[in-house]
Amino acid sequence: MTEPGPLHGVRILDFTRYQQGPYATVMLSDLGADVLKVEEPGNGDPGRSLGLQPDGWCSYFQALNRNKRSITIDIRKPEGVELVKRLIADYDVVTENFRPGMMEKCGVGHDALAAVNPRVITAAATGFGGDGPNARRPSFDIIGQAMSGIMWNHSAASGGTPIQLTGGLADQVGAMILALGVCSAVIAREKQGIGQHVDVSLLGSQIALQSLQIQNFLRNGNQTPPQQRSNPTFAHFQAGDGLWLVVGILDPKWWPRLCTVLERDDMAIDERFATPYARHHNRPALLDELDLTFARRPRAEWLDRLVAADIPNGPLNDYAAMAQEPQVIANRYLEQLEHPSLGQIGVVGSPIRMSKNHTGPTATAPELGQHTEEVLLGLGYSWAEIEALRACGAI
Repeated sequence: MTEPGPLHGVRILDFTRYQQGPYATVMLSDLGADVLKVEEPGNGDPGRSLGLQPDGWCSYFQALNRNKRSITIDIRKPEGVELVKRLIADYDVVTENFRPGMMEKCGVGHDALAAVNPRVITAAATGFGGDGPNARRPSFDIIGQAMSGIMWNHSAASGGTPIQLTGGLADQVGAMILALGVCSAVIAREKQGIGQHVDVSLLGSQIALQSLQIQNFLRNGNQTPPQQRSNPTFAHFQAGDGLWLVVGILDPKWWPRLCTVLERDDMAIDERFATPYARHHNRPALLDELDLTFARRPRAEWLDRLVAADIPNGPLNDYAAMAQEPQVIANRYLEQLEHPSLGQIGVVGSPIRMSKNHTGPTATAPELGQHTEEVLLGLGYSWAEIEALRACGAI
């Protein structure tokens, strides 16, 4: 029998908007946390309108807010602040990614909430971190990418022009680290009895992502942009049918085996390619030989041969091929959910699987304020009090 998610019973009051914060709480909700999304009355999270389709579908918002409930609260109004303080008595974590200082200005910062619930954990998805001259400046994904050095480090592929990496990379990586920070704080509270504030920034997350490259720079002072196919046996190749595949050989023991699979035993004894150093030193010549060889047969045949020889390999997929990949399907990395108006929709699943606890998506993203009345009634508000909150604009 599958148990509830590992974070079952952890309740998160989520003020985050756009991408970094919302994806962190998606990940936590996939692990079983109960996430109540707090949105401003009116238009709610600006992410609701990014790429909004005529039928009401918004991929951006759906990807970043599944599993959550939605309540509208205006924390700039005293009644809204009072509502948050009533809520916080029953919540474990508060997440936000406003400009630093916004929550404190409204009266719902860490100290104000800890006065109500000393065990509360507050977690901020920031741009630059809690300290330093830029701490209170606004930031978005591209700024974290730029200031961390990663855009410059990938500039070689475009002739020296900086490259913005795809998919909101700083936001997504920052979200993963924020989720880790929240989980760590929850464990610290359970083990040590302490509530605390967690800060995870776009800038810090992008630096962490590049730890290998930056460690090298800190030692020798050189920043070397990555080269395509810098390791000729750890690279991509085009097969004879125009499809692409990758080979990932790091251990030298696989080199003779690869030559046999390719029916190129001559390369195994060629002095230019006999050792890892020689293969690196003669990289252009080796890549030419490998390109010509892989072009002789279709991709499926090469993949079958490589698999039979136990050589690390894989197809180079586009999204359509990835979605049909048996390994993706078997591990439920893509799943189906029932949308209330659009029927079955595909969603990205959780990359985390546990042998006893359930993990993964359970519901599509909520409508704006869908659960406001339900939550307030659960807090003991009467219908008259709810109408009064609505009339003053607090909800």
